[in-house]
Amino acid sequence: MELLSKIKETLHLRGVYMIGTGYVGDTVSEELNGYNYAISFAMRYPKFIIDQIKDGPTPTYFHQYRTLNASLDANALLVQSMLIADGHTAVYIPASQSNPKSNYEGLFSHKIAAVRSGLGFIGKNNLFLSNNHGSAVRLSTVLTSLELPMTDEIKNKCGTCDKCFNACPSGAIYGQVSESYNRDDVFSPEKCSLYMKDKFKHIGRGSVCGICIGVCPFSK
Repeated sequence: MELLSKIKETLHLRGVYMIGTGYVGDTVSEELNGYNYAISFAMRYPKFIIDQIKDGPTPTYFHQYRTLNASLDANALLVQSMLIADGHTAVYIPASQSNPKSNYEGLFSHKIAAVRSGLGFIGKNNLFLSNNHGSAVRLSTVLTSLELPMTDEIKNKCGTCDKCFNACPSGAIYGQVSESYNRDDVFSPEKCSLYMKDKFKHIGRGSVCGICIGVCPFSK
């Protein structure tokens, strides 16, 4: 597909190397009806940043968090524009969107898009674990009406590992796997959010933690 190849080439030139596509039409909300396909892509944190996360986030980690999100949004906007210019409907999902009034959910799940695109799986920490870099990544998603190649999903590989469960200071991680991607089976976003705002408000006003990323063996 010429347009998809052009999109991938453009993203490569802008530092994005993890890119996949998949069908998500059975998971979108009614307001996104018709946006049946996703272009999912990710950017990696440097190993140095992840290695610094011990008992909580560092100022440098928070800075990278914001910078990666901004870069992902800029790239997603570009992909959205390329699709619209070619005559397709498209909308990008903000890289970091969590609304407490909507059960801490965004417009659409980046993690589901990434799983459907074959980039990895959702771990016991409720984070997306990429094939090569674990949860040390940030995600972006562009939904579109353009029919795109579908990709086989990758099964959860956490096995008996419970490092994130044991390390989480908030008790937000239940140490379970949800084959149906039901977040409430594995994780409490409210516990996580309240703990961050209480304990880490001196860094990013309590918007990041990262402990479960730092201890995850797949992120090393």
